[in-house]
Amino acid sequence: MIISRFMTALEPAVFPVRMRRHAILAALIVLAAPPAGVAGPQADDRPPPAETKPAEETPPPGRPARPFTPIPVRFRLADGSRVAGELTGWDREGIDGSFGRRAWAELHHEDVRRLYRRLMDGESAADWVDLGRAMLLVALDQPQAERWAERSFQRALTMSEDTRAAIAAAREEVAERRQMRAEAKAAAQAQRLATGSPEAAAWPPDPWPELTKEQLSAARLEMQSDAEQILEKAGLQLAPIETDHLLFYSDMAGGEAAAWAARLEEACAMLARRLDLPDQSNIFWGKAVVFALGDRDRFRLLEAESFQQLVAQSTYGLCHPVGPKVFISCHRTADADLFGAVLVRELVHGFMHRYRTPFRLPLWANEGLADYYASVLFRNSPLDLERRRAAVGFIRGGGNIDGVLSMSYEDEISPREKMLDHAVGALVIEVMIREQPARFARWVDAVKDGKDWQKALAEDFGIPRRALVQTAGRYYMMND
Repeated sequence: MIISRFMTALEPAVFPVRMRRHAILAALIVLAAPPAGVAGPQADDRPPPAETKPAEETPPPGRPARPFTPIPVRFRLADGSRVAGELTGWDREGIDGSFGRRAWAELHHEDVRRLYRRLMDGESAADWVDLGRAMLLVALDQPQAERWAERSFQRALTMSEDTRAAIAAAREEVAERRQMRAEAKAAAQAQRLATGSPEAAAWPPDPWPELTKEQLSAARLEMQSDAEQILEKAGLQLAPIETDHLLFYSDMAGGEAAAWAARLEEACAMLARRLDLPDQSNIFWGKAVVFALGDRDRFRLLEAESFQQLVAQSTYGLCHPVGPKVFISCHRTADADLFGAVLVRELVHGFMHRYRTPFRLPLWANEGLADYYASVLFRNSPLDLERRRAAVGFIRGGGNIDGVLSMSYEDEISPREKMLDHAVGALVIEVMIREQPARFARWVDAVKDGKDWQKALAEDFGIPRRALVQTAGRYYMMND
């Protein structure tokens, strides 16, 4: 039931093959089908007349006649290790002996062919079909075996055209097993994908080291190399548009992509001014990498392959801090204001990761600051309009602002609560900047350096927590 529900929840964009429940279960239980069963009882089970000699049982294809005389064998496994012992039986799935049971797929492809040829009936077209099937199964892990499978099938066809249907059935069976493997692998990968916010990771208040010009240049080259590898995994080849702070990769037309990169530079400049950073200072390690993709499937594939992130339907963009590095990926929506707001809010996360230390502001401020700047630059985005309206309504309806300020990334937060903690946080940030812009920067510095955010409110911002909650509540009772 758990696997069934999980498979249903997966999006075909990340995992392109639709997962069938029976196929997944079969793949997880066993990679090879069980040996063919023995024939059932005859319709007439009366003993033959005494003078009549019973007919000898004809063995199924791929099985030796009984009794089977044990023979000494030596072979290699697929990993190169060598095995020696006495072979006591075999069938189309594998061999038995003093070494235990070994499936053909476990053996090195050259020894599979050699042993099978030794055991089979070389005059039997059916046995050549079975050899081709065995080699196709081996080729699932050892692609070199496929050419021997094709030669075996061709030999069977040369001996009898009647084997064509059996060959087609063997191909279909192996193709189904290949698909089951892919589906099981996709399921296992999906279980390892993260679903939480990358911002939830704990970071220390250790200052980022200041880089020399040479170190910045080397870091930029490394970021570009990383970006190219990420794009290759997603099946993309894109040239970057380079700005002062960014390597901007997009499948949009050049002029349009350059315009979006310029808007992000505008956001960087606004944040730098708010935090009293010197002009032209590059806060990023080398440069931040931004992927802006028009295809949602490519966006989700990039997230899964390179950042092990399972993207929810409601997610349009994410920022991934990787040590000192910053990677941002976004899906371009039809609504330009929404797309712009998503780009800006993820850029703010990346910028704040690199500001002073990687230590995070509390949830309400970390997410609220990102939403605030997205709102400043894209006031008409649906993201801004919907969240702001909901947050103002929450406050006017007597909602508990102080409760929102108590939320953390460790809490179990519903989608509605998540929207509110971002949006209410943005409103509180707006009040702080409006009331005390210089002290807001000092408060951010103190928290980033490891000071308790509530203590920093009283000592560095000049307004204790309770007073801030009351100020924000009064303001939004009268203002939108």
